[in-house]
Amino acid sequence: MSALVDGRSEHRSPLRRLDAVFGPPVWWACHLGVSYWLVPRACRWGSEWPLHALTVILLLLIARAMLSGAQLLRAGQADGDQPGAARDVFIGWVGVVFALFFGAVTIAEWIPALFLDPCW
Repeated sequence: MSALVDGRSEHRSPLRRLDAVFGPPVWWACHLGVSYWLVPRACRWGSEWPLHALTVILLLLIARAMLSGAQLLRAGQADGDQPGAARDVFIGWVGVVFALFFGAVTIAEWIPALFLDPCW
């Protein structure tokens, strides 16, 4: 009940849990798929900015998922021995680690776009 009184209930919603755990891999997969689709078009347009804009937007979405995981982690830790608090701490840690991993993978995929011409 303390989560409802303290205003932390929004941090423990099912959508927040889904965003924390499944957000980073979904946004990384979107980056991978849309990048492959976008490379020939960027070559035709003669501009690389759509590739960079896509990466920045999806990195921000991965960061948002990491924020969801961190908020869920803090809400679970604040509840201590309440039922479900340990689950929220675990899901929060998984969300933060997934976001760090998939954010690093997304940055690694961005490196060629920084140095190579899409028409190469």
